[in-house]
Amino acid sequence: MLDFLLSNQGEEEPKSQALNVISNIIGWTYFVCWSASFYGQLYENFKVKNVKGIAFEFLGLNLTGFLFLSAYSSAGYFKGGDNGWPFSGDITKQDLFFAYHAVAITVLTILQTAYYYKKGDNPGVSQWCIIVLIVLWSQTILYVLLTWIFGWDVIFKQEKLNVLYWMGYEKLFISFIKYVPQVYLNYKRKSTVGWSIFNILLDFMGGFLSFLQMLLDSFNGKSANLVDVNIVKFILSWIAMGFDGIFMFQHYILYNPKKRTRDALLDEYSIPKK
Repeated sequence: MLDFLLSNQGEEEPKSQALNVISNIIGWTYFVCWSASFYGQLYENFKVKNVKGIAFEFLGLNLTGFLFLSAYSSAGYFKGGDNGWPFSGDITKQDLFFAYHAVAITVLTILQTAYYYKKGDNPGVSQWCIIVLIVLWSQTILYVLLTWIFGWDVIFKQEKLNVLYWMGYEKLFISFIKYVPQVYLNYKRKSTVGWSIFNILLDFMGGFLSFLQMLLDSFNGKSANLVDVNIVKFILSWIAMGFDGIFMFQHYILYNPKKRTRDALLDEYSIPKK
């Protein structure tokens, strides 16, 4: 077990093995938090037996983002460092397993959403989201053709890294925009019912622990500076925590379901609100 916690393929030798073990424990903890967060939405859909509270754009963008992240993480872990490609950034086992699990559970959520969907429940995927998805996949296919097939150097010198780095940055872009439809849907409905707060709380904890692991790894000499540890992971953790903060504000303050139920009862029985 200790050997597993100490092992980090393709990373520099840490200054302290004790800190290295702590870093791996934190890594697996954030992996559990982020991975478990997906199940909250599955349970929420099952509980309410409808999909009124979830933005379909979020699901479509999420699947694309995690597919890109899986490709980026796979290249960094299996081919990065001393394994062949000049891949910058440390991809840990937790990063890799999280990306694969995220794809699987997102597909499951989409299938469940299709099962519970009833006409009129949800406006569906908006036109702007369809255009964004087409552009993202078209760019990726074009990159594959230009770099892997024709061998052109586009942006990066190593042709295989063109596509993989681009996928990583596309994942960042997707993460930045994928939450916006859900924030707007909650605002439009004036409710967070159907959108799992369990998902958000665990997502926030995972983002915090992910950043903490990078901070510890940087302090422990695994990277020259914090950002070089894993730029995609670094920015993802802050995007996640930022939007999670918005969702928690919506759920607990703006549209608190307990408060709304109480106010509805007070209105029904004409009891003055305190």
